[in-house]
Amino acid sequence: MKMKKSKILATIILAVMMLLCILQLKVSAVNFNMIIVKQNDNQYLIYVKQIMNENFSFAFSNTKDKTQLNYITAEKDNKGRYIAYVDEELKNQFFNSENTYIWVETKTGETVIDGELIKLKEAKTIEQLNQIKNITKNITVQSSAEEEKIKINGAQDKTYYYQFSVANATEDYTKLLTLVNEISKYDENSNMFTKLQNYNELYELYNSLVANLKDEDWVKAENLEITKPYDAKQNQQYVLWLKDENGNLDIQFLTAYEKTVTTVVQKANVKEVATALPYTYDDTTILFIALGVVVIAIIAIIIFKKINKNTRKD
Repeated sequence: MKMKKSKILATIILAVMMLLCILQLKVSAVNFNMIIVKQNDNQYLIYVKQIMNENFSFAFSNTKDKTQLNYITAEKDNKGRYIAYVDEELKNQFFNSENTYIWVETKTGETVIDGELIKLKEAKTIEQLNQIKNITKNITVQSSAEEEKIKINGAQDKTYYYQFSVANATEDYTKLLTLVNEISKYDENSNMFTKLQNYNELYELYNSLVANLKDEDWVKAENLEITKPYDAKQNQQYVLWLKDENGNLDIQFLTAYEKTVTTVVQKANVKEVATALPYTYDDTTILFIALGVVVIAIIAIIIFKKINKNTRKD
């Protein structure tokens, strides 16, 4: 019996250890320590998360063997942040192989990156990052709850097309909205690595969603005007996809307001209240007529009683 329990316990421990290893691998896979920015085909800037504000050294190799590494001193970008880099010479030396690894050490000898795989093909260009940074600013619109149409701020001689998506219809659209909101708050004091990380993520997500847009769903905007979705729900957020005749794309985020439905409800309530109120003779003319009738009736009764009394005396 004790032996059986020991085997069961050993099996559970082994399963837990395997699960922890799997989780660790997954965490390591998504724990991005560096962001690569492509300046041109032979020039790449590498931002390392932990040490952008201090000098460091880095090295490349096509194997995991770190005994023969030649470390290079980091440079600064145009904002004074320390970066690793790849120039034409380093690219020809290390990046014609299938796998390239990078090591990063601080000036005190602390290892920050220990032989991580690096792929230049995943780098975004400065133009791509600027494009995604300015998302929602390329084709803008004017919209208000009072207006039946959404107005495109564009040229009269240009043709524009649009389509709507519900902002929280999928996890991707929810993430898109979150990232755009975060990026809109960035300024010069925001963390550079975080900005680059989110620009990269938004770029991938945005282009993935664009690839899934259907050609038949594009609607031509007449007179630079967009018809609001009739099935819009109160406070529901929508993604408005826009493109011009040249294929330039942009998005806007809108919140629906049920003006028509609200008006109908208000009218219905007023009508219901009006029919439910009792007749209170608020009109004073009717009230005076009613009082007059009562007074005349009382006088008539008194006169009638006196006539009857006098008749009995006679």
